Amino acid sequence: MQGKIIVYSDQTGIGKIITKERKKYNFNVDEWDDYEKTPAVGQIVSFEPEGINAHKIRVTQEAEPVESKKEADKEQNSAARDVQDSGEARTGEREPAWLIESDLDVEACIEMHFSDIRKRVAQSRELLEQNRRLDFTRMQRFLTTAYNNLIEIDHSFENYELAEIRQELLEANDAYRSFKNRTDYIQNAYEKVFLNKQSRYKELRAKLDLNKSRITKHTENAANLEKEIKQKSGSLKKLHAGTEEYIYLFNEIKILKRSHVDAIHEIAKLTEENRLYIELLDNFYKMHYERFKKSFEEFTKTYDSLMRKIQDVLAYRFDSLMWKKANRSKPIQSFFAKAGIHDEFSAVTYMKYYLKTLDSSKLNRQNQELMELMQYLEAQTKKRLVCIDDDTEFLGMVKTVLGEIDRDIKVVLSTRPETILPDLKNIQPNILIINPMIRGIDSESIIEYARKIIPDIEIAFFARRISRELLLYAKQCNTAAIIPKTLHQSELNEQLREYID
Repeated sequence: MQGKIIVYSDQTGIGKIITKERKKYNFNVDEWDDYEKTPAVGQIVSFEPEGINAHKIRVTQEAEPVESKKEADKEQNSAARDVQDSGEARTGEREPAWLIESDLDVEACIEMHFSDIRKRVAQSRELLEQNRRLDFTRMQRFLTTAYNNLIEIDHSFENYELAEIRQELLEANDAYRSFKNRTDYIQNAYEKVFLNKQSRYKELRAKLDLNKSRITKHTENAANLEKEIKQKSGSLKKLHAGTEEYIYLFNEIKILKRSHVDAIHEIAKLTEENRLYIELLDNFYKMHYERFKKSFEEFTKTYDSLMRKIQDVLAYRFDSLMWKKANRSKPIQSFFAKAGIHDEFSAVTYMKYYLKTLDSSKLNRQNQELMELMQYLEAQTKKRLVCIDDDTEFLGMVKTVLGEIDRDIKVVLSTRPETILPDLKNIQPNILIINPMIRGIDSESIIEYARKIIPDIEIAFFARRISRELLLYAKQCNTAAIIPKTLHQSELNEQLREYID
């Protein structure tokens, strides 16, 4: 695909490409594949699109010279700007709003203003490919409480690995909250993101403010002059005409009146200039606002979702690692054993331990939220399995046994991998159990595909006979377990229960 670079920042290494079909793609300098040239606005480039991003970018045509056009535009607008700046609206000619030219379009301003957010998202591609996550906005207080309590039980619980991922999570949350603060109010964003990047708009705003200050100063001066003229005119009436004192005071009043007229004239001139500036600024504001609002809301919606996913994936990793380490801690094991907790330590286990001490009939609002959080955690921990085997009778027994183990387990069965794999992203299974000995399939390719769609999916094998070759293959595929195939339901129940639990 081909397009033109319309935005690029050397400082951030982030830019934007537009195609002939008016589609826009973001890119990072890390995706630049042309070692002879560096990115520049105006270059025609070839690239490979992936969603809203461009990859493998190379220059196909250098940017055309624009100096002559800039000079022509400068000369063409010079006279118009002189008339505009003079404020001589008395000629009856009204300057149109296009005299305020935008330096950057709406999309470019948004991309540049949020270059830090775009860079963070671009650097978090690996996290965005993950599907296991916890709602950190909902879980934040609980995770912090559980973490602090576990440290109190076992002071050696915290280590570098856990502290590092917790710090990543906190930084991601800080970045998300900062993004929300910068995008909550559209009018404020319009001013900061777009209007403040338009040099001519800012210049006229500055002139408007300066004129207001000058009008205030001239108004005060005119009022003082009027008061002084009135006082001196009263003194003049008490003097005899023709005397030296009379003539001196008369001339002084004459000078004061001239200054007063000049002040009033200047006020009128500045007021007329400001009327023109206000109209130009207002027209420019209205001209771009709707487009900005639409583009800004689209950008905010997209990146809000991406930023939330980054912190939610990190929240899942932190929670998983925290309880994995808790399961290996002797002091924590002893504490939970004394509390009568014998389940595997997890967020759900810890929440049950806390909630069982509460009277459900007298829950306050905060505790009611904990009950809702418990329901959320239980839903998150429900297992989803995809089982692939060419023996329909065996698969039927697998479904029955899994229902006996836990009726909340969602299980999808298939004898043909090609019918189930396209729907893998929608099913989002935790576990894939496959018989690698099915004739006519490439189990290695199936496993590779499943891990590409769901990187942290767990793999297990069904096997009628466990051989040395199968064990080596299972190790190569990093499988979690090999479940022997049997026609005895009680044996299968025991094997699956041991694996699932």
